[in-house]
Amino acid sequence: MDSFKVVSKNVAPTVFEAEARGHKTVCDVPPALNGSDTAMLPPETLLAALGNCLGMVIALTCREKGIPYEGMVVTTTADAVDGGSRLDNFRVEVQMPGELDARARRLVESAKELCKVGHTLAHGAKVEEIIL
Repeated sequence: MDSFKVVSKNVAPTVFEAEARGHKTVCDVPPALNGSDTAMLPPETLLAALGNCLGMVIALTCREKGIPYEGMVVTTTADAVDGGSRLDNFRVEVQMPGELDARARRLVESAKELCKVGHTLAHGAKVEEIIL
């Protein structure tokens, strides 16, 4: 895909629903911010996108190369910095379901080059915000 588009709509007082290609995801805020805490926070969905992206490219690589991956667990963390206004120090830990030999480890580690979300975060991105 050459470009991506997601449309987010306010569907409840503090709930936003994002839709892309007919698929939906939801974000909310906790009660401390007068929300209902019915879904992940937007920064958590960013971590989920990174973890899911890396996990998916590893799974695709493993499937293609015959490396067991079913049951893989990806844990993604980041620190809130600048008074909580942004995230930094992202860390993604991948727990494979079994031991990897040297060849399989090289293949799994090289899969990260295919993760668009990881590359975007690592290299920065221009963000234009337009209020209409």
